[in-house]
Amino acid sequence: MTDMNPASPRQLPLRLSLNDEATFDNFYAPVQDAGHELPAVMHLKQRLFQWATAGEVVPQQGTVLSDFTWLWGSQGAGCSHLLQAVSHQADAAGLAVFYLDMAMLDELSPDILIGLEAMDVLCLDHIESVFGQAEWEQALFHLYNRLVSENTALLIAGQRSPAQCQLSLADLQSRLQSAVVFHVPHLTDEQKVLALQMRANRRGFELGSDVAEYLVRRCERSTTTLFGILQDLDQHSLATRRKVTIPLLRTLLDEQEAAQ
Repeated sequence: MTDMNPASPRQLPLRLSLNDEATFDNFYAPVQDAGHELPAVMHLKQRLFQWATAGEVVPQQGTVLSDFTWLWGSQGAGCSHLLQAVSHQADAAGLAVFYLDMAMLDELSPDILIGLEAMDVLCLDHIESVFGQAEWEQALFHLYNRLVSENTALLIAGQRSPAQCQLSLADLQSRLQSAVVFHVPHLTDEQKVLALQMRANRRGFELGSDVAEYLVRRCERSTTTLFGILQDLDQHSLATRRKVTIPLLRTLLDEQEAAQ
């Protein structure tokens, strides 16, 4: 991360805020028609390339942010993963990037938003957490206006589209509806099996279809939970020197349930 000067926002530790496995390479998305990537992924990769290769950006006059993307989808669809993937790649490209999980609202003050317009790229996750919070809505409104002045790229993720959001501050709602919007679809159970196998392959082990299907059937079906168990299964396999099988997975799940 780029060092901050005293006038810059209080920096959250990026490495503690982000999941190291939340990368584009580790994101499973079904291939779309004609073999294209998911539109949201294509758009984000294009924006990253443009940010990394652009020269000095001249701030634009007006009230609408020119580089504003909104991702939305149900919990576990992968919106947070994509925001963190952008953060990782932007950081690697030498851009000043700030990722903020608004789900941590109880641990934060609206003052955290002061100075974020100094970033090249700003990622705000779980945006719905601030809706209905008057102080936060005001702070977000003023931040948006500062982002316009500095032409900072803004990425937002939430469980609803801007049109579905109900805010107390009408001016903020109109600003947020200016975003380019992409829906990130939830995976089917069959696609979750493929996603688990892809993730296992990248971790260096083979996950049979029977094991992946058992995992999807047995457990809470959010991808966040499934990938967490997959990581535990990999570590359990290494610790016990046993091949990844349904009996090994069943033993792990039983132990985890007993410990709860």
